[in-house]
Amino acid sequence: MASSHIAHIEQTDFDGMPAWRIEASSGARAIVAERGATLISWQPRAGVEIIDGYQSSQELTDVVSSRSRIQAPWCGRIKDGRYSFDENTYELALNNDGEALHGLVGDKDFSVINASNTLTLGYEFPGADGYPFSFALEVTFSLESGADGEEHLSVTITAKNTSDTDIPLAVGWHPYLKLPGNKTISNTSLEIPARTKILVDSALIPRAGEAAYAGVKAPVIIDYMGSTKLDTSFRGLIPDDDGVVATTVRDLSGQGWVSLTQEPADAPVVHVFTADGLVRDSRASIALEPLSHVPDAFNRADSKASVRLAPGASRQLTATLTYGV
Repeated sequence: MASSHIAHIEQTDFDGMPAWRIEASSGARAIVAERGATLISWQPRAGVEIIDGYQSSQELTDVVSSRSRIQAPWCGRIKDGRYSFDENTYELALNNDGEALHGLVGDKDFSVINASNTLTLGYEFPGADGYPFSFALEVTFSLESGADGEEHLSVTITAKNTSDTDIPLAVGWHPYLKLPGNKTISNTSLEIPARTKILVDSALIPRAGEAAYAGVKAPVIIDYMGSTKLDTSFRGLIPDDDGVVATTVRDLSGQGWVSLTQEPADAPVVHVFTADGLVRDSRASIALEPLSHVPDAFNRADSKASVRLAPGASRQLTATLTYGV
């Protein structure tokens, strides 16, 4: 059983931008920037960095590669930046690659709501071109220690519909994880407790209808990552005895492991990206992303009901990173 051991939370800065430092009595520490409620660093042990986060304020300002990005009000991609909701069609702004990717809050300045035993940052989204709906977002970060010496960092994303109508809303998180002593992810293994792989087209949009879902042998195991490339969503997640789903990356030389734990009721999808082609440090880390919905959910008949959020209703996702040796 994990227990919280927050020793201290204080304001700091990240390359001149407002940020918060969380320190645990175990020695674990994390840094979270207010811009985008973005996790910059997590060191479960002194000098052991797990997050492949932003290195400069410019990277963070430009949301380069979506490092540790909070994804809302959608996760993944929306095909051509267009979707329909309640008989209205909306068109989203596209990025430089012509994509509507990972939502609209990565470049927003959050403010502190709580900084006692946990750190909670909040943002009131007023609506925007292509998404004229308002919602309130809170992101809570906490550090815990396990009985076996492992360290945990948990992130809870809560989105509340503050509009007076139903809105489409999905949430996710986009952390890149690295293992100590590894310059690339080549010498690692990966285990994903999933029964289904999401098949996509050339634009990485899931195929229409049931053609998107391919059964795979569970769990999905890659014994040696090597040059394997993944930019793939999985669902049909299989909970363990505690009712949660743990996707695990292990250093094959025995230097440690990192797992992402999520609850399948709130986050039934995990997306795995091997960080190929990043503008900095390609394949130096692996993104394990818990998602409330498959990518392009706003356009999918099988997701229309589940993305709908009534006025005053909330959607929550909790994800926990665990480091052990």
